[in-house]
Amino acid sequence: MPFLYQEVGAGILSLGNGRRKFLNVKRKRAKTQQGNWRVWAELLRLPNLFTVPGDILAGWCLSGQRGAFPVLAILASLALYAAGLLLNDCFDASIDARERPKRPIPSGRAGRFQVFSVACLLAVMGVLCAGSGVSAAMILLGLILFYDLLAKHLPWIGVLTMGCCRGMNVYLGAACAWPSFQTPCAPLLILAMLFFTSYIVLVSVIAKREAEPGAKVGAFRFLAPLFCIGLVPVLLWFDRGWAWPPLVVSGLMMLFLVRKHSIPALVSGLIRFLIPLQWVWCLVMYPSQWIGFTIGFAGCWTGAWIASRRFAGS
Repeated sequence: MPFLYQEVGAGILSLGNGRRKFLNVKRKRAKTQQGNWRVWAELLRLPNLFTVPGDILAGWCLSGQRGAFPVLAILASLALYAAGLLLNDCFDASIDARERPKRPIPSGRAGRFQVFSVACLLAVMGVLCAGSGVSAAMILLGLILFYDLLAKHLPWIGVLTMGCCRGMNVYLGAACAWPSFQTPCAPLLILAMLFFTSYIVLVSVIAKREAEPGAKVGAFRFLAPLFCIGLVPVLLWFDRGWAWPPLVVSGLMMLFLVRKHSIPALVSGLIRFLIPLQWVWCLVMYPSQWIGFTIGFAGCWTGAWIASRRFAGS
């Protein structure tokens, strides 16, 4: 009987150890999966993804809201934007190893070939989803590749190319709403493209000093809200929309800039301000739909703000 008790006790102990090992393996797997998700969110600069759909909506509105809601165009834009970010990290791995060693690829949390493969798949997906805007998508992809491979290493060419990528993204929203041979080139659409191109050039110039230890931008950062105020006379000239939305956005931007002195936080915030600026351009053509636009863009802003609490946007 003592022998039987020993066998039963050993069996119960073995079951307990087995269950403990199983739970430990399960916890490790869950932790790894959570870690992988965080790595990809970091690679994709998650807060910035919320700034992409608004470009398409602005272009769609400025082209006359033709066709159905541009869901595929938004998917195409997100895929191309994400591909550009991933390729940028792949090509900059050696530079990041010196300047930002905690990035996913230099730190070893993500494989360079794996990231490159996903980027290629996203690029193909972006072109395929563009539909009638495939020509605009190909041009946008070409600008992205030019920036990642060469332009970012050239003075001023890099920031201009990055700005052109954002402006072309607005045009993609217009191109996907029309047949390729009828894509409009209305003055307001061209003006919006130039506006977003110039805004990103300004933000990129500020971001160039991000890697400098203790760098400060001083009063230069206040050019962004002044640039937005410049929209007021333009809208009055074209007799489109209301004059107050740019003033509201500029005021909010000024309040944000007064409290920010760190360049990474400053750049991330200015990129997020693309969302209310996109809202302004949608109201230019369709002020009567301001409630729907406000709800939609408020959702994008909230998502970007929440994501920015855990992930960098620059």
